[in-house]
Amino acid sequence: MTALTVWRDTRRVGTLDTLPNGDPRFAYHADVLADPRPDDVIGLACPVRAAPYTGLQAAAVFENLLPEGDLRSALGQATKHDPSDTVGLLGVVGGECAGALQLWPDGISPPPHAEYDDVTPATIDAAFTSASGQLREVAARASLSGAQPKIVVWRRPATGGETPEYKLPRNGAPTSVVVKRPGQRFPHLLEAELVGMRLMASAGVSTASSVPCRIATDCHESARFDRAMTSAGSITRLHAEDGCQLTGRLSRNKYAGTGAPTFFELCAVLNRASLNPLEDRESLFRWAIANAAIGNYDAHAKNVSVVYVTADGVRLAPAYDVVVTAIYDQLDRTFALNFCGTTSPNALQPARLRIAAREFGLPERRVVEIADDVVQRMHSRLPDVMEDVSRLVGAVEALDRLSASVSQTASDLARRLGLST
Repeated sequence: MTALTVWRDTRRVGTLDTLPNGDPRFAYHADVLADPRPDDVIGLACPVRAAPYTGLQAAAVFENLLPEGDLRSALGQATKHDPSDTVGLLGVVGGECAGALQLWPDGISPPPHAEYDDVTPATIDAAFTSASGQLREVAARASLSGAQPKIVVWRRPATGGETPEYKLPRNGAPTSVVVKRPGQRFPHLLEAELVGMRLMASAGVSTASSVPCRIATDCHESARFDRAMTSAGSITRLHAEDGCQLTGRLSRNKYAGTGAPTFFELCAVLNRASLNPLEDRESLFRWAIANAAIGNYDAHAKNVSVVYVTADGVRLAPAYDVVVTAIYDQLDRTFALNFCGTTSPNALQPARLRIAAREFGLPERRVVEIADDVVQRMHSRLPDVMEDVSRLVGAVEALDRLSASVSQTASDLARRLGLST
């Protein structure tokens, strides 16, 4: 059976293999057990111990590193692995994942030097085709979770208005941005995400930078909050965990209807591990109410993450994957996570904010203040956001529809909650 060595950035921390019943098993390395360090842990729920982690405890950490749904099925077909074979799939694409974990076959160490391929619009286009894309993912040994096609790229920002330098990773090389290309099913997804990300930042939430990709203008790129780049272009991996990993869920449990974690559970993690629990709980509530005001109904548990800012201390990660999904009639308009005791926006009323206060561990007065502040910011800064996005993508007709949708959604939310706007 496949056995993988697990590294946290450049330190070997343990071994991942598969039990006869198909469950993954992770065991910390003897060197770690003999001299444990704060930055040895693979996750907050899996502290260093001699006994292996098996079943859901191990699966929640590692299964969430893989793409989801049809993308995982395509990866399995391309690599001749069953889509449910977490260890087997990570054996071919686990060199560059979310967070700082790297997975390599036993006896193989991460390459001492990062390898990259040159990028052209044609190579970006090929990376998003079904067959070439899977081969590219295997060549890069890179895996990102999610159900939307995406690739990871090394990018060094340009100075003086020049075009940034881009490179495609090879053999597990670290990357700095995530590039996504909208599919035909959701037209104007590029604009919907550019608007959503900027509105989230306007609402006072720390948000990853997002711009049209300079080398493929029909694509969207976001900076990775789990990577730090030096002026020379080398990258350090920062460990991070998403909401499913933090609470022991598989990726299929990211929605409320499939057993997602509650905000109460996520706040309990912040209370236990955050370097500033109160500030992070307030930020998480601000993120939740902003998604409701924007009309982002796909804000699921894997869109909440923490990043390790010290060896064993975390902070709530910047917001990412914020999309105005309300403009798509074919998508459900209920909350992805249970919020204020409901998944129905129509059920929100002033009394629900008392429930939110309990969910996030905040005084009710503070919850009302944050909600009111978010909606006021949404209305006052919407014109500037639309002008900013228009400068990036041009005068696209969809921008008027996006503006009208956000304005109406934010107004409806304020009316239901009795906020002063």
